[in-house]
Amino acid sequence: MATVVEHNQTGKRYYLLGAGFGVFQSSKPNMFLGNLMADVEDGEYALVCVCNSQGEILWLDATQVTVVSIDGQTLQELATE
Repeated sequence: MATVVEHNQTGKRYYLLGAGFGVFQSSKPNMFLGNLMADVEDGEYALVCVCNSQGEILWLDATQVTVVSIDGQTLQELATE
């Protein structure tokens, strides 16, 4: 069976394939001290890999999806077990 997720903004449903975690960092030379005191920007983000009913693979931000069902059971059904 599968885990079905729903995109919060569009309402479209997808099959969850997996999750990933990304980290990035970039720097640019400082105007006065060059690379000695470079301006650094960094961050992190969580993504989920999903596919639609045609098998097209997409990456979505993890905060933009909600789990609808797992192995054909709703979350309410799973909570009572």
